[in-house]
Amino acid sequence: MEKDTITIEIKQEVSITLLWIVAGVVFVSLAFLLTPRSTELWPALNVAGIVAAVYLITLLFYVLRKPLSMKLRLTAGIVAAVVMGCSAFTWTRMEDQTHWNAAKLMEIRERMGRGIMFHEMPAPLLKTLQAYHQQGAAKKKTLEDVFRGFYRGATVGSNIYKPQWEGDRLTIIVETLEPDRIALVSQETYVKGRDPNFRNLDGRIGMVQEKFILTGRGITHVSEN
Repeated sequence: MEKDTITIEIKQEVSITLLWIVAGVVFVSLAFLLTPRSTELWPALNVAGIVAAVYLITLLFYVLRKPLSMKLRLTAGIVAAVVMGCSAFTWTRMEDQTHWNAAKLMEIRERMGRGIMFHEMPAPLLKTLQAYHQQGAAKKKTLEDVFRGFYRGATVGSNIYKPQWEGDRLTIIVETLEPDRIALVSQETYVKGRDPNFRNLDGRIGMVQEKFILTGRGITHVSEN
């Protein structure tokens, strides 16, 4: 009879342990999955982490109950508090480091993007300007005529850049095409510029954008964002 009672108690303890495990998995998973989605994963991870901490504290109170001695309960509680505190500190440091790394990568990407624009965008305008002035004093062709001779079919809004390799996403868009004025614009589609509220040529908001303007007197550069 006593053996049967012990067996029943063991089964009950096992069932309760499994229930705690299942409950922890369910609550933490729901907290992660039900957090509103964004481009960043950390908000969902933080919510799941808070729920996990609450769950572990609750579990700790359940486990460290009588008939355990006060000394054992106090020791285990202090150790658990230290471990959870260190985990929370490491968690926040990891989040800060991740954000710092992401910011640095974006900064590098911005510099590289602007560098590529500065290299590629003036070339068609310099070529047009050179051909335009080679006509001499009596010019029969306008800047627009010369430009269209190099880039047949070019119109306002068209992309005159030809990708140099697979995955080359650079675009050079004709913004203005007039007899005495040509403006080319290039922008990033992922990297933010200086003004988060700047409206880009393609309708995006806040992206890097550069402009080069050609007139008969030369080329002017405008860093729009």
